[in-house]
Amino acid sequence: MIEEKIIRLVAGITAFFWSILHLDVGYNAAIIAASTVGHKSLIFAIYSEYFGFNAALYIFAGYEIITFTRKLLLPFFLLFLWNTALVIYTHVFASPFLGKPLPIIPQVYPAILLDIVLLTTVSILLVRNIVGQ
Repeated sequence: MIEEKIIRLVAGITAFFWSILHLDVGYNAAIIAASTVGHKSLIFAIYSEYFGFNAALYIFAGYEIITFTRKLLLPFFLLFLWNTALVIYTHVFASPFLGKPLPIIPQVYPAILLDIVLLTTVSILLVRNIVGQ
């Protein structure tokens, strides 16, 4: 059985990488959205603020997971699940404020891979936390 420390380390480091990647993805998505619609500064601000806030949440999640927080695992799992669904949704269906699907840029595939790793590792930690009580 894989030790909990290793799972937490993988989840925490993955959350940090996700944060860095999504700062880049968010900037690119904001540029694409702003160039597509007429209200360039407002749309750019909305997209970049969303991705910046999410990146900050993932830095916090990575830190908390590495430092053995157990009470926040479920909210982190829900955050990771929401963002995974949102990434997939906005590339298949019309994204908010844009009215059409976002183009698939090269950073989308690693983002989805990181999302899958985060969902898997936090799921394992959640199950271990529930079974261990």
